[in-house]
Amino acid sequence: MERFVCLGSLNVDIGFRVARMPAEHEKLRCREAYVGPGGSAANTAHWLARLGSAVTMLGCTGRDVLGESAIGALAGVGVDVAGVQRTGRAATGVAVVFANPGSKRMVTSGGANACLDPTAIPPGLFDSRTHLHVATPLAAIALPVLRAARAAGARTSCDLDALPTAEAVALVDICFVNHSDLARALGPLSVRAARTRVLAGAADHGMVLVVTRGADGAVAAGPAGEWQAAASVVDVVDRTGGGDAFDAGVLFALARGADWTTALTAGLRLAARVIAQPGARPDAIDLGALLDP
Repeated sequence: MERFVCLGSLNVDIGFRVARMPAEHEKLRCREAYVGPGGSAANTAHWLARLGSAVTMLGCTGRDVLGESAIGALAGVGVDVAGVQRTGRAATGVAVVFANPGSKRMVTSGGANACLDPTAIPPGLFDSRTHLHVATPLAAIALPVLRAARAAGARTSCDLDALPTAEAVALVDICFVNHSDLARALGPLSVRAARTRVLAGAADHGMVLVVTRGADGAVAAGPAGEWQAAASVVDVVDRTGGGDAFDAGVLFALARGADWTTALTAGLRLAARVIAQPGARPDAIDLGALLDP
């Protein structure tokens, strides 16, 4: 069985379910509020562990109560947190989310996430049975770890706030991106044309570009072809963490030998269950039938 390592953001989320976004100087009453664990890399680690995978988290928190809470939440579902670093130089990252069924707005404080020291990552962490998933936009953190993983024969993927740099693209096997970010970066291109642009003229090493398209499902393009899957029908409550869950579902399915269409479907099914409830990691999630035809 493939072992996963998730590198990147480890936060606490503060969420507000609102009917609309507040106007300037307005005191808007929300429908519901919650405080819970978050961070893109940590969310993906959580769902991979919940699905039964062996997962190690590489991140950094402050030496504070929020950090202990964030780490404890991952440990509670079986994630190996021995590689999580703690720093006194910054507070644990926080994300404030304003969400309703049709929209999501987020303000984040990266905090301690930027303090992760890639040179302090345990040696011998990667081998040919490891998959490294990167969810941090900080190249100074991501690139050294990606290089170490690839040198050890590990597979790699990334899901960033923006398209990866040319150097990062050369080190990843799977690049996840949502259609809005892709369109802002490259304009209205087909997924196959976007993949060519993302490779930026570099040698085609087989990278697969995976694009989530909201209610239109997801599509993946690689040198061997293009694959699509339809979105599950869902009453959206809070979109927070849906993309992170999608990544986990896809990676989980691929690690078990699924084809790309099945893997995309698994990711979409898990994401649909997450966004139907408040928060990035709702407890009452049925994880069965993700890989069913």
